Amino acid sequence: MNTEDQTTLEPLYELLKHDAVLSESEAGSSIQRAILKKFFKASRVTIKKIDAGYKIKIWPMLSIKKTASFIFKIPQAQMPQFLQSCIKNDTKGRAFYTGMMQYFVLNRTSSAE
Repeated sequence: MNTEDQTTLEPLYELLKHDAVLSESEAGSSIQRAILKKFFKASRVTIKKIDAGYKIKIWPMLSIKKTASFIFKIPQAQMPQFLQSCIKNDTKGRAFYTGMMQYFVLNRTSSAE
């Protein structure tokens, strides 16, 4: 991985670290859900705060049963690393996450005004 590739995703990694701290009262930001939806090819993702972590429920798009889902728990301290491990650092992935970050910045800026 070259330096440009790392630089492209570094702001996203920082946001995930910061977002995990902010998400204690309102678990599952849109960025967290978007990362998991892309990685797991899911139609829907919910993230709920539980005692010392998060309960994540994912509905795969390619499932034969519409009600099929899987649930797993992640300790709060491991959430940023888990989300980072779900980010594909290839050309398509960088383009997707760069667009997602631009959308996030534009919407956050316009909602702050």
